[in-house]
Amino acid sequence: MRDDTGGRTLTLPSDPVLLREARGLIAREALEAGLTASQAHDLAIAFSEVCANVHRHAYRGRLDGRVVLSVAVRADAVVVSIAHQGEPYDPRRYEAPDLTRPAEGGYGIYLITRLVDEVSFESASPGGRVVLVKRRVPADVRS
Repeated sequence: MRDDTGGRTLTLPSDPVLLREARGLIAREALEAGLTASQAHDLAIAFSEVCANVHRHAYRGRLDGRVVLSVAVRADAVVVSIAHQGEPYDPRRYEAPDLTRPAEGGYGIYLITRLVDEVSFESASPGGRVVLVKRRVPADVRS
């Protein structure tokens, strides 16, 4: 469904299988908006990491939570918003992983920040929202 910004908005349950399928939508929208295949892939991976964190942490593994996904195309970037009504994330509590000591988890936020140009975490009542921004690489700079 198109929203008033000309972007796409979709509401899904917090089921990881359905959220994983939405990754394809994000990649397609990014490609249609002019991102390179590599940029679209990076944005889709970051999106997947956010959705995994929303499912695991915000909804504590519940499948019946509500997740609202929005994609907006700006002149210079693609903006993906993931809103939920679960437990909000407090970025002040983030500790970067020790990359010299492998671990089973804890790399999500680190990975997200490396794959997109901007990420913000917002609290809402109830829930929270994560916004990912991936800027287009100008055509004259692409390799």
